[in-house]
Amino acid sequence: MRDRTEARQGREVLTARGYRSVAILVVVILATCSAAAVDNTTGLSRVPIEWRAVWSVPTVAENGNKLKAPGHAVSGRAVAVATRQGIVRIHDPRTGALQRTIPTDAAQPAPITGVWIAGDTLVVARGIPDGAEQTLYGHDLDTGAALWRRTITTALSQPRVDDTGSYRGPPIMVTERGIVVFERLDEPLDIQALDARTGKTTAQATYPRSCRLTGAATARSVRLLSYCQGNELRLASMDPRTLRQGWTRLLPSSASPKDGGPPIRLTANAEGYVQARAGEDDFFFGPDGRLLSTGSQAVKITDPDRWNPPLYAGFSTVANDRGGISTWPLPAYLISVDPGTGRLGGLPIDLPARLVSLAGASRDMAFVFSDVPGGGRLTAYRLIYGTVRPKTAWPDACGLLTGRDLAAFADGYRAAPATDGAAKCDWIPLADDGAVVSLSVEWVSSSEASARKLYSAEVAAIKEGGDIDPTTETPGFLSYTAATTNGFYGATIINVGPVIVRLTSSSRQAVRLISPLLRDRLLARYEPDAPAPAPAPARDRGWSFPTDAAVRTDLVVTGGVVYATSGDGTVSALDAATGAVRWRFRTGGSMMNDHVVAHGSVYAASSTGRLVALDTATGRLRWSRKIFVFADLVVAAGRLYVWTRRPAWFSKAKLVALDAASGKKLWTFQLPGDVLNPDAVPAGDVVLTGGDHGMMYALDPATGTEKWRYRAGAERARIQLVRAGATVYATSSYGDVSALDAVSGEVRWRSRITGTLSLYFRPVVAGETVYVGDSAGITYALNATTGTLLWNFRAEGDKPAYQWDAVVADGLMYTAGPDRTLYALDAATGKARWRLPLDGGRDTGPVAAGGTIYLSDVEGTLYALDAATGTVRSRFRTGGAVETDPVVSDGFVYVGSSNGNIYARPTTSP
Repeated sequence: MRDRTEARQGREVLTARGYRSVAILVVVILATCSAAAVDNTTGLSRVPIEWRAVWSVPTVAENGNKLKAPGHAVSGRAVAVATRQGIVRIHDPRTGALQRTIPTDAAQPAPITGVWIAGDTLVVARGIPDGAEQTLYGHDLDTGAALWRRTITTALSQPRVDDTGSYRGPPIMVTERGIVVFERLDEPLDIQALDARTGKTTAQATYPRSCRLTGAATARSVRLLSYCQGNELRLASMDPRTLRQGWTRLLPSSASPKDGGPPIRLTANAEGYVQARAGEDDFFFGPDGRLLSTGSQAVKITDPDRWNPPLYAGFSTVANDRGGISTWPLPAYLISVDPGTGRLGGLPIDLPARLVSLAGASRDMAFVFSDVPGGGRLTAYRLIYGTVRPKTAWPDACGLLTGRDLAAFADGYRAAPATDGAAKCDWIPLADDGAVVSLSVEWVSSSEASARKLYSAEVAAIKEGGDIDPTTETPGFLSYTAATTNGFYGATIINVGPVIVRLTSSSRQAVRLISPLLRDRLLARYEPDAPAPAPAPARDRGWSFPTDAAVRTDLVVTGGVVYATSGDGTVSALDAATGAVRWRFRTGGSMMNDHVVAHGSVYAASSTGRLVALDTATGRLRWSRKIFVFADLVVAAGRLYVWTRRPAWFSKAKLVALDAASGKKLWTFQLPGDVLNPDAVPAGDVVLTGGDHGMMYALDPATGTEKWRYRAGAERARIQLVRAGATVYATSSYGDVSALDAVSGEVRWRSRITGTLSLYFRPVVAGETVYVGDSAGITYALNATTGTLLWNFRAEGDKPAYQWDAVVADGLMYTAGPDRTLYALDAATGKARWRLPLDGGRDTGPVAAGGTIYLSDVEGTLYALDAATGTVRSRFRTGGAVETDPVVSDGFVYVGSSNGNIYARPTTSP
């Protein structure tokens, strides 16, 4: 009876999460009748046809993490929006006009952690966002006058034991009839009811049952979804003033296992309509607790014939031929439940579904929060009625390309339309080993302006969260790379006129070749009289090549060819001047270790345990062997040195020498201690290596026999080696630095740098100086002949996972610190000559060549700097993270990116 009264007596509609006043059933009936009313001019029935944006304001999403509270609240009388400055702005819900502001509490200023509207009362929570103690303020909604203030404690959790209950919904739920506060979220669940107008306690209760609960508020009640012992899933209605339970309903969830229980979720609107989810099961209930439909009965979203305020914002859904449900297309739908049939109805808005949530609805208005990069916004949409819903003609997805278009990539493709009702088409190669190309018509809008807004929001999200290909971007056209659990794929999203389409393939080269042809097809259909699109802006001499996965291993450029490996296990040989493919070879697996080019072969190792030698001219396989390699390859004097260990997490490792011409194993050396980051340093008559147990070893390159060993550091110290002429320099992570004769092992000097335990990086030798750096950002310079400490330079900062590196050229030493700054230091004195702040800090480099310093920052920008002054000569945004050190050769600088591209950029002259 309580909820029937609720449906009859409500006045307004608040948020879909339960922060709204109620709309009476009469309003629903009137709205339904309005939707079916007859237009006096045409005599046709009037129906809802679209949501039209009428105003928008900036806002924040969720202010208090533990409160799970939004930074905005909606009712039929007002819209309240919190600001980061602690002010609440009250707007007219229909026009967006600012009516008044609620200032922060000057006596106790604190961030806003939640905003709600309860009838004629504005409720604001302030406090530490993750803090348990919050202060609630009540204000008169019409005047802003303060009504009450009280401190509450939420999220008091205690260690759980088996079979105890917990609450995981919003700790504060606000209705017209009162405020419900869950003070303790683990059993026993302590609950308080507060009067919305006075803030006084009206009831208290404890829930000791062994149930997992979540909650949501309607305008005049609180709904609780509980999963209890015995696998009972129940939906209950609670009076927010007395905390007494009204009706309860048992849900027949097929997802309920015998133990544990499925994840549960609850969504409610102010009128009392509810979506309850347990695992993959959905249930839709009316205000009186009547089950309207299950997910399978309600799932296909149609245009609304009868109207009630939306329940949530989400994708449209399509039932496929296997009985499953897929979400499609791109825009968000504001979805409501038909009170008679339980079916879902909805109309789209001009924002992507993955970026929005429904903040609330009021009669013919809906308020949507959009988390579009650049700042969240609350947008008010008005429901527009008309006599006929506009119908837009959707193109046949398979008709937007032809086999001839696909021949730009490979011959023999056939079209396979989607079978689940979506406007999608897979182009499948006749050969089983080819890449599938998929085309999806994401949306056909009612207007070009609406399509542009939807496209712009989707592109902003792609740029914010993923890797893009800026070398192909033009208005209405963006290519990008996505990483999934199944690997990488390339995609292009295109907007022409009212249409948005997306092309995807595991082959990024296919996407690059076919996407322009797809755009031309769309232009010919939707803008036949428009002038040809302006050509892309002229770019500097250079090129980019799309591999099919991230390029994380350093490039090798020699003999006019760029040799590269990508994360999909492909070795590529590209013309260094043009980027044209000389050959490609697929090893399988992925590639994380640097490859090497020597003796007319490319040596590369994949994660599947395959080591190959390929002919540099043709890519023909010379030999292959099964060996799991976990470090960079080294070739010297006809031998290939590799490190191996099994299993991969094992701390022990072996150094294996192979005949570079045949792949035949020559010898194996097992280090007695841990080897996590090994090096093999050929030095003529010996091969040197260090481990992670303080020792370095000199081996006979012909037999692997140990010639001598040297304790370069403490027992657990990591050893790094570098050879310069006849001397090898060894550093230990605990601060030891040694110089030894590379062949005999005779110690020439030994020094110790005090105060550091993190010399984890390979030293750099230039002239008469040895440079070493630690993970705290301190660079040390030692005399290469005596080991005397000459100077040190400190660059303090907090960059995570900082990696020291340096390069020396023309009397300057260049290094980047954990303070996200590149320094040019006088190589003799350590004094800073110039410095350059970098966005996010250095990622790869620095590399010196021709009076220029090349490096990249963590934002994926490749810099060319004047070596003497630090002046930025050029910068290039790659669209991903630069994963490789720059390589400079014959007028180009080459890098590989996480977006899968290999870039060749022209060098800059001093």
